[in-house]
Amino acid sequence: MTKTNLVRIVAILGALLLFILVSPYMHAQEQVKIAQLSDLHLGLASAPEGTENLRKAVQMINQRNPDVVVVTGDIGERPSAWGEAKDILKGLKAKVYYIPGNHDVHSDGPGKWKSEFGDDFYKFQVKFVTVYALDSQVLGNWDVFNARQEPPMSATAKSAGDEMLNWLGGQGGQTQQAEKKDKKKDKHDKKGQGQPAQGDGGTVAIAMQHVPAERDGAFPNDPKPYWTVNGDYKKREERLLKQLGVHDILAGHWHDGRVFDAGGFRWHVAPATSWSPFGAKLGFAIHTITPDGHVSTELVYLDGSSEKK
Repeated sequence: MTKTNLVRIVAILGALLLFILVSPYMHAQEQVKIAQLSDLHLGLASAPEGTENLRKAVQMINQRNPDVVVVTGDIGERPSAWGEAKDILKGLKAKVYYIPGNHDVHSDGPGKWKSEFGDDFYKFQVKFVTVYALDSQVLGNWDVFNARQEPPMSATAKSAGDEMLNWLGGQGGQTQQAEKKDKKKDKHDKKGQGQPAQGDGGTVAIAMQHVPAERDGAFPNDPKPYWTVNGDYKKREERLLKQLGVHDILAGHWHDGRVFDAGGFRWHVAPATSWSPFGAKLGFAIHTITPDGHVSTELVYLDGSSEKK
């Protein structure tokens, strides 16, 4: 074997070894990993272990090294509990984004929330993913659990809901006037398919909110309006999200981890860290997003078990 051939072989083997070593890292860089906490309910009498459960969840999330952590509402039963939750969540290595739940924002609107957390709706960027963080609590009234018909919204909450939907419509260049013109046309878009959002350098768009706008078949097996976003606000929100190319929505509220398809979206509902009226396991969710827009979800439970959806 000549010296030239030996050099070539060594170079090829070196390049192959480098590819083997670097390839997993490159593949990881092509993904976005989002950890989702929901329904912490600190200070709730029926969830006395909520604080310790949250501390445990923080440790478990740090072991998984997500790019960001999102908290999809029902953080605490009073503003002092919000402070306790934020102190615990400071232990997370990744940046944390918050949106409110129905135990955080009530029918009087998001005023108190804003004074503690800032905006109740916004968007942010994680690598190639644009996330629309929405306040579902200004799209209805969840103050009365046993209400058989949705209670009326206050003027403050209605105004806040219209403001958020107008903002959402403007994210894709969709004006309120154009939304009205397209309303009839959009009724026929049953699949909810569209091009991924391109704003802020993003190629994939997802959304997150506390209350889902759809049911998982017969679940929850309870006809009360408490479990979902309803009526005209539901229709307007879903139409706007489809126009933005959103196919996946992260949600909470049910205290039961689930992934299901409904209304032209895939809903990724995280388990609670506090308690569950359905006897579901407690924990959090890890969502992995690829550049082609695929979102896979792992439900991670505080008992150490997990399941992939």
